[in-house]
This record gives sequence, C-alpha cells and structure tokens, in this order.
Amino acid sequence: MRIAVFAAVLMLAAPADPTPRAPWLLFPLDGLRRLGGHRRLHRGVDLVAPPGSWVVAAREGTVTDAGRARACGWYVTVQHENGWRTVYCHLRSDPRRRGISEGVYVPAMGIVGEVGSTGHSTGPHLHFSLLDYRGEARDPLPALYTPEETLGVLKRMGLAK
Repeated sequence: MRIAVFAAVLMLAAPADPTPRAPWLLFPLDGLRRLGGHRRLHRGVDLVAPPGSWVVAAREGTVTDAGRARACGWYVTVQHENGWRTVYCHLRSDPRRRGISEGVYVPAMGIVGEVGSTGHSTGPHLHFSLLDYRGEARDPLPALYTPEETLGVLKRMGLAK
C-alpha cells in the first residue's frame, strides 16, 4: 500500500518563523460548486492523493463524529483543545472499522482513514475543512503549515527524523 501523508499540523501555536504570511493572490476558483443543479459554496480545501493514502489528524484531539453523509461520504470530525474542529471527508471506508469513533483520542498525525472517493466526489481526494469554536467554516489554508514547516514541527515532536 502506498503511504502518503497529505494533512499538515495546524498553526494553533506560534509558528517557528514569526514572519507573517503576506498573501497577494486571490484563490483561483470561485468557491462555488454545482451539485444537484444548485450552486453551493465549497467550504474547505481538496487535497488530491492516491486512493488508499493514509489520512492523518492535523492536530491531536478527540473524535466528535464519524460516519457517512450524503455529500461528504465517509468522514471523521476531530475537536481540538482550542474548540476548533477539523473534518476529513470522502474517506475510502467506514472509519469506525478502524476504531475511529466518537470519544476516541487521536494524536497529531494519527491515522483517521484512507483517501477515497465517497459521497459527492469526482475522484480520490481528501476534502479537509476547518470549523471554528462556533461551528462556522473557516479557510484552512492560512492555518496549515507548509510541507517544509510541517516536517520541522514533526521533528520537534519526535515524529520524524
């Protein structure tokens, strides 16, 4: 099985490099999707990966929900210490078969599922969403470390060499 880690650690603490990001480009998609003849806002980011790639928790937390939804397919929701939640959608199979169910603690980079194409999906990918403490969707991109920054954090955590 190919193993690929495409989730990153959320920036819930101060980044190692205190230089603030200075975005200057608008997101190149309008954020609306046509589903069932209606245009709906796409809240989250899609990360393309080979089917079966491991999906890991972007930060430690407790599973608040796991199951299947019409649009999301198989999914897992993890609540973090600060009250924010991350949602992992379109998983290959029922995460509860892996023991990922409500109340389970998952460590940062702990496996929560595998990349699939369930629900309203056009191909294998992870739909990654970030919900604030009020349950409102937020853009996850500013909260994600870059792959290089993620590796540095994982090294400091003793999870990578």
